[in-house]
Amino acid sequence: MTSRTKTIRKGALGILLLGLLVPTLGSAQVAVAPELEEVEITRDAAALRTEIDVADRDLVDTALVFSNLGRNQARVACRASDADGNPVGRIYIRVPAGGLRYALASDLSNDQDFAGSVICRANPRVRGSAVLLAPLAMTDLSVQHLRRGSLIIIPVAATY
Repeated sequence: MTSRTKTIRKGALGILLLGLLVPTLGSAQVAVAPELEEVEITRDAAALRTEIDVADRDLVDTALVFSNLGRNQARVACRASDADGNPVGRIYIRVPAGGLRYALASDLSNDQDFAGSVICRANPRVRGSAVLLAPLAMTDLSVQHLRRGSLIIIPVAATY
């Protein structure tokens, strides 16, 4: 057998083995989580005042507050992930022109305990903020605006 024939056979064997290996690699991937239903939240500024004024709060929750500085209604779509990066929930909010709307971290987690992060997409004229509501305390949380303001990131959000 010539060296050229040996090279061709080795190449063919390599392709055959690669063809057998590729489907195995594909099945070893992590299963994709099912798509989460997106829920609309409609709380306004008056409801936020009521939420803040609760004197005997026994739960910790994070208020995700969105202000629309634009002249048109804006839609904010948010997705929460737990501390391991697993999807927790999705919401959307329609913020009127010049108005304010908010959601709670418990809306994203379907009232289940959760600590993680929230990423929202919105019109660049929408500004986001976050407030941790706890028994006898309230504090603002870090919020980042990226991609010319169209991506709002709340690195820490929790409810328990």
